[in-house]
Amino acid sequence: MTRVCWYIGKMEDTKRIDAENWTFSGYKSSDLLVLIHLGAEPSGEETRVLYLVTVLKNSEEEIFQLEYPSLPEAIDSINQRYHHWDFIDRSERQDGGGCGSCAAH
Repeated sequence: MTRVCWYIGKMEDTKRIDAENWTFSGYKSSDLLVLIHLGAEPSGEETRVLYLVTVLKNSEEEIFQLEYPSLPEAIDSINQRYHHWDFIDRSERQDGGGCGSCAAH
């Protein structure tokens, strides 16, 4: 297999954030983490829901944030900008635990 074919194959295997996993997935690079979360903005008598793509340093300090009116727009943005970072599934703990290992299940 040529190097180009291998690279294209690896790109297709890369996990991406989608409508099913956006609440517990993100991308990580060094000490930076990017994820999507919900926000809200008052708009007259109503409250408008926002989808926020946020870059955090050390999982705490907000570095950068973009807001989108719809989930598909936020998903497209995060995947376009950060898909080359490592995909992380935050529902799985690093020590092998995770949501499925909780005693409540």
